[in-house]
Amino acid sequence: MKVVVVIPTYNERQNIGPLVERISQIHATLPDRRVHILFVDDGSPDGTASEVERLAADHEHIHLLERPEKKGIGTAYLDGFREAIAKIDPSVFVQMDADLQHPPERIVDLVTALGDSDVALGSRYVPGGGIEGWSWTRRLVSRGANWLARVVLGLSVKDATTGFKALNRRSVDLLVGVSLSSSGFIYQVESIFLFERNGLRIKEIPFLFKERSRGESKLSLEEIFEFLVRIIGIRMKGSKEFGG
Repeated sequence: MKVVVVIPTYNERQNIGPLVERISQIHATLPDRRVHILFVDDGSPDGTASEVERLAADHEHIHLLERPEKKGIGTAYLDGFREAIAKIDPSVFVQMDADLQHPPERIVDLVTALGDSDVALGSRYVPGGGIEGWSWTRRLVSRGANWLARVVLGLSVKDATTGFKALNRRSVDLLVGVSLSSSGFIYQVESIFLFERNGLRIKEIPFLFKERSRGESKLSLEEIFEFLVRIIGIRMKGSKEFGG
């Protein structure tokens, strides 16, 4: 059985090597599964794609999908899922960031949790989870976004904005088969809304989120504004298209 880890990148060259090394080490703990890594790069000027290509030349489990420009993390994941289905045909999909804030070692726990669920969320806001290194303003934004998602969309999960997830094939087929309205950060919430509205089984797995040690955060004020505007649109759209 195959697992693919889909990782959007933009100016993450310095993190590619350590990330590949840590993900590759989990083979021993998932002996019945082949773990592939698919990077989706949006034209990084720092040479991220070249670094992935260098590693891919010697490792057949490393793959690269290049896009000419930044189109948002949501579309990066969806394009990555489609590419993985076409080229790798996995049974399990993992999505995570390239900045090492999502610990690759916890991939095993997320994949294992799919034994009795369709979606496993790496959650910062369930017992055992947490955040290190964030300012109080960043914590407030994150907590507020999750509160808003639960109130406006009626979500049951504690961490709807997490980007660390494992999904089975049924979940991904659902994602790529509908027309999501989100391209940026709000994609994380819209996908959970879609899953809950269609009765998928979701489990939250605690993990410790650590502030990146290299590079810069990609969350922009524009994406925060998009979140606030689109969350209402998702609710209205959901009533017609997502089974609500």
